[in-house]
Amino acid sequence: MCPTVLVVEDDEILRSLLVEAISLLGLTVIDCVSADDALCVLEGSTSISLVMTDVCMPGSMDGLDLAKVIWSRWPRLPVIVTSGDRSIPDGLMPVNAMFLRKPSSLDVLHMAVRKYLPA
Repeated sequence: MCPTVLVVEDDEILRSLLVEAISLLGLTVIDCVSADDALCVLEGSTSISLVMTDVCMPGSMDGLDLAKVIWSRWPRLPVIVTSGDRSIPDGLMPVNAMFLRKPSSLDVLHMAVRKYLPA
């Protein structure tokens, strides 16, 4: 079974580009427009292998809040947190999580995903 990546990004164009870029790795991608939607997907699925979330998003929680919920409820699920205008100190991230500054190149994105989902 092909690993599934959950992409959480409110910017429609960027979300579409991320889905396409991650699909190039032969992975299944599910995309959500908000952390609230992503939490619903996570609660209803056991097939998510990796979550990639933007920090700044509308809704009752942002991407960092979503990551914190994942770290407490699904501690083995890797998370890539992204932002173009914020940074997260390394000490705040669990071992199975990383921060990726936007914009990033296709190679950097693919290396980050492969770190958690080796081919």
